[in-house]
Amino acid sequence: MSKNVNLYYNNERNDLRKRTNLNDVMFFNQLSIQACMVILCVFAVVLFSVLSIATAPNPSVLFGI
Repeated sequence: MSKNVNLYYNNERNDLRKRTNLNDVMFFNQLSIQACMVILCVFAVVLFSVLSIATAPNPSVLFGI
């Protein structure tokens, strides 16, 4: 057998399946990076606004009322 034919009878098989990455998934689902960033920024603004209201000190403690 020649060297090229011997490659086909090798016990180790190559994995020929395509490995998916984030760009493939986003393209398949018709998502864009810009839309994802806008959603992420809106979510962060809402989260920070809720946290700032929740952690604000009580005005009666500050002014001694």
